Amino acid sequence: MLLFSVNHYDLYLLVLLRMAAFVATSPLISVSSWPNFAKLGLAAYLALIVVPSVSATVPSPFNDPGPYILLALHETIAGMLIGFTATVLFSALTIAGQVFDVQIGFGSAVLYNPQESQPTGITANLNSLLFTLYFLGMNGLDGMMLAILNSYRFIPLGKLTFSSNLAGFLVHALDLAMTLGIQFAAPLIVALLLTDVTFALLSRTVPQMNVFVVELPAKLFVGLALYAVAMPGIVYVMGQVFSTLFREVNTLLQVLGG
Repeated sequence: MLLFSVNHYDLYLLVLLRMAAFVATSPLISVSSWPNFAKLGLAAYLALIVVPSVSATVPSPFNDPGPYILLALHETIAGMLIGFTATVLFSALTIAGQVFDVQIGFGSAVLYNPQESQPTGITANLNSLLFTLYFLGMNGLDGMMLAILNSYRFIPLGKLTFSSNLAGFLVHALDLAMTLGIQFAAPLIVALLLTDVTFALLSRTVPQMNVFVVELPAKLFVGLALYAVAMPGIVYVMGQVFSTLFREVNTLLQVLGG
């Protein structure tokens, strides 16, 4: 493989760009806690595996730099779209946690989430951690590697298609992630909303009661108790997100392949 890559360096560089773009945007692998040289090494190794099976005639980067750069841009976009789609759907449970954090009052206590390289709430971080463990336990990382390795079966080198369905698919993926997150958080949000309504009625009945002091611990108790009760449902939602993620990635490969 190494000798073949050296002899066909122009082809190897194009394959490497797709792999590197995927590694830079995919869930788990793109986290900032991973050293950059490790990410580049993984992309280089994946490219070594794939390049012998890629049969394509590519322009010379020295004699024909224009078409070669255009081809390199196409390969980079293909890898980024595959990784981005997986990351968006991977974040569905994090979105649910963020909505829940705002309602329960955890929104002001933010933690750093290495998966998204930004501060998120306590429940959002917990959901992200639990789904990460579920994803790894179900060999999701292996599935992502197989998806990018087999992407050349759907999108041959230089055959990336920007069809009219691509924009619609990306909007659908974002909508799907938001829908899954809101559906998961909806029962908890409704319960906390009913808690707010209950204390609003109590404040009218007992004006002497300091609602702001009493309601906060009550909402924490109700929210955390419901979260614990809903844990089996959380595992079920994780399975739904897991299967949806790979189904949508497969659909994206078909859309990009025309």
